[in-house]
Amino acid sequence: MAKEKKSDDVYVDLPTGLSRDQIMAAVERASEAAGMYISHIGSYSRKKYPGSVHWHFKRDAKERGLIDATYWDVKELLWLMIRHSEPEWVHKFAPKLKRALNKEFAVLAG
Repeated sequence: MAKEKKSDDVYVDLPTGLSRDQIMAAVERASEAAGMYISHIGSYSRKKYPGSVHWHFKRDAKERGLIDATYWDVKELLWLMIRHSEPEWVHKFAPKLKRALNKEFAVLAG
């Protein structure tokens, strides 16, 4: 029997050839555009995704819940991870954040 998933991964389309700095700046702009701030920047699972960048997005410092995002340049992947157990605001804001990210990357793609 398959284990029940505890989260959903939402992938963001990335144009090819962007630098890590361009990605990071676009993520910061998208966060602001979606009405959120970045509460943490680190890496995600150093064994599974070496060299990755991992963000936590929050709406309010006193509020429970967050949206995770990870960029892994080895595969040029960027995805949001939405835990099923997160508060309702996270599930409402995740599509806003994805739209803001898509808009930023569309501008960079020209």
